[in-house]
Amino acid sequence: MATQYVQSNNITMITIEDANNEQYFINPINVIYVKKRESFWKILLTNGEAIMTKNAEGAMSIVNAIKKYS
Repeated sequence: MATQYVQSNNITMITIEDANNEQYFINPINVIYVKKRESFWKILLTNGEAIMTKNAEGAMSIVNAIKKYS
């Protein structure tokens, strides 16, 4: 699972796949939290949507982006 970073106009978007192999382009500003579970990561967005993924690299990229811009 490759993680892509798209940056334009000072907005960072991170591409991540969920458990159904659907791709999401996530702006880290819209993430409330990232939680590590037993075999996957849970990403909660400000709109209430939760994304479950096994993409540890992508989940940690979101965490690092939140730390960078907070």
